[in-house]
Amino acid sequence: MSATSTSGTPSAPGAASVRNILSVNFNHDGSAVVLSEGRIRGYVTTERLSRVKKHPGLRASDLADLLDQAGLEPADLDHVMLCNLHLMDSPDVVRLHGSDLKETWFEFWVNQRNTVVDIDGHRIPCTVNPDHHLIHAATAYFTSPFASAVALAVDPTGCRAFLGRDNRLYPLRRDYDRWFNANVGYCSVSELLFGSSIVGAGKVMGLAPYGRPTADVAPPEDLVDFGQLVRFAERAPVRVQVGRRSLNAALAYYIQLGLERQLAAVFADLVPICDRTGTGRDICLSGGTALNAIATQLAFAGSGFERIHFHPACGDDGTAIGAALWYWHHVLGNPRLPHDNAGLMYSVRTYDRRAVERALAAHADRLVVESVSDYVGKTAELLAGGAVVGWWDGAGEVGPRALGHRSILADPRDPGMRDRLNARVKFREHFRPFAPSVLNERSTEWFGLRDSPFMLRAAPVRRPAEVPAINHVDGTARLQTVSRPDNPAFYDLIAAFEERTGIPMVLNTSLNTKGEPIVETPADAVRTLLTCELDYLVLPHTLVGRRGA
Repeated sequence: MSATSTSGTPSAPGAASVRNILSVNFNHDGSAVVLSEGRIRGYVTTERLSRVKKHPGLRASDLADLLDQAGLEPADLDHVMLCNLHLMDSPDVVRLHGSDLKETWFEFWVNQRNTVVDIDGHRIPCTVNPDHHLIHAATAYFTSPFASAVALAVDPTGCRAFLGRDNRLYPLRRDYDRWFNANVGYCSVSELLFGSSIVGAGKVMGLAPYGRPTADVAPPEDLVDFGQLVRFAERAPVRVQVGRRSLNAALAYYIQLGLERQLAAVFADLVPICDRTGTGRDICLSGGTALNAIATQLAFAGSGFERIHFHPACGDDGTAIGAALWYWHHVLGNPRLPHDNAGLMYSVRTYDRRAVERALAAHADRLVVESVSDYVGKTAELLAGGAVVGWWDGAGEVGPRALGHRSILADPRDPGMRDRLNARVKFREHFRPFAPSVLNERSTEWFGLRDSPFMLRAAPVRRPAEVPAINHVDGTARLQTVSRPDNPAFYDLIAAFEERTGIPMVLNTSLNTKGEPIVETPADAVRTLLTCELDYLVLPHTLVGRRGA
C-alpha cells in the first residue's frame, strides 16, 4: 500500500527521508541537476564543459563538478532519476561526432528491476526512464507561477498535454499524435536542408521567411506530409545561396506554416478544457518545438490563453530538471516552491577572479588587458561606437539562449551589423537573424509585448528603421526582456547604451562560433576572442583586446 501525505496526495514510501535528488538526462543535450529540499543546488550541461556540441549523457568529471556545486558526496544522495536512458538515441550525434559518445559516460550499475543504481559503490534508490513528455511538461509547470495550468510538451517524438494542479500533473487524453505531424516534418526538412535535425531546426526557422512565395500560391491543407511538401515546394522554388549550395527556402516556409497551423489548433483545443475544469487560462510550454518562437507566439496570441510560461531549458537539457521536480512534488507530495527568473536562467557554478587571471595569463603575449572600474559604462560606449563585444559575467546560462552572461553584443542600429557578425564573428549562414535584449519596461513600445526573459517569444518590430540589425526579413524579432533584479549588470549596460543612443536595447547573440557550444569558462571566452573578429572581450572590471588588432 502506498503512503499518503496529510493532504491526501499519494507519496512514495519513505518520502520524508528523501532530501537530495540527482537527475541525469542521457539523451542529446546531456545534463544533470541536484535538487536539495526542492531547490536546485547544482546544474551541468555536458557540452559546456566537454566542448562537444549536443554531448549526450554525463561524464565522471561532470558528475564530480555537479556534486561539488551542491556540496554533496554520492553517499548523500537519496534518489536518482535516470532519464532517456537508451530510449531516444539520436543518429545525429553519430553524424556529428562519429560516435554515440556513450563511452564517455560515468560508470554506474542498475539492478534488474530498475529500482537501485550503484554509483561509486553507493547503492541508491532510482527511477529509470520516467515518461519523456511528462518530465518536459514538469520542467515548465513546476517552475511556473501558476497554481493550475495546462502543460504542453511538443518535440520531434510527440505532442502531449497535461493538466497541472498544485503539486500534481495529470495526462490529458487528447491523442494529438494521431494528426500532429509537423514535428516530424520539421525534422525531415532540417535533415534535407542542413543534414541534421537537432542542429538544423533553428536554421529552418531563420530561413523560412525567405521562402515566402512571391506569387499567389494556395498551399495544400496537409503541409507536413513530407513527400507532398517537397513536391509542392519544387513547383515554385525560392532559391537562397549558402556557400556552394542552393537551398529551396520555400520548403522551410511551408513546413514553418504547417507547424504554425497545427500548434494553433492544439492551443485552441486546450482552452475549453481550462474552462470546463476551472483551470486558469494559463499554458506552460516545453519540448524542443517550444524553441520555435514564431510558431508558439502565433499560437498563443490567437488562442484565448492569457499567460504563457517557458523554462529556459525547454529542450532535452531541461528534462533532468523536470524529472527531479516531478519526483519531488508529484511523487513525494511536497508543496510547490516559488522560482524567480534569475534562479531559472543562470546556473549555480561561478568563477573566482583567479580563474579569470589564469585565462588571461595563458595568452598574455597575444592580449591587451585593461582594468576598468566602470566596465558597464565603458562597454556601452564601445557598442555605441560600433564595436562588437564579447560579454562574460558570472554563472553561465541554463538553456540554449544567451541571456546576458555569455553574450556577443553589438549596436542594433547598424544596418551592416548582421552580415558582419554572421560572416566574420559567428561564421554561420548569412540569413540567420539576431535578437534584441531590451529593457522590460520599454519593450511594449518597441515590440508590443513584455516579459520575455528567456528569449523564447517573438514579436513584430514596431520601429524597424531604427534597429535594422535585429529586424528579421519578416519584420519580427525573438526578444529577451531584461529586468534589473534578473541581471543588474546587463540591465545597467542596456540603460547606459540608451543614455548614449536613445535606443533601450542591444543586439545579443551567444558567445561562441559556428559548431561550438556557448562558452562556459573564462578560458573559453578568451579563446573565442582569439579565433574570430570580436573587437573586445569584457569580463567584470576587465577589458581585453587582441594585441595588434
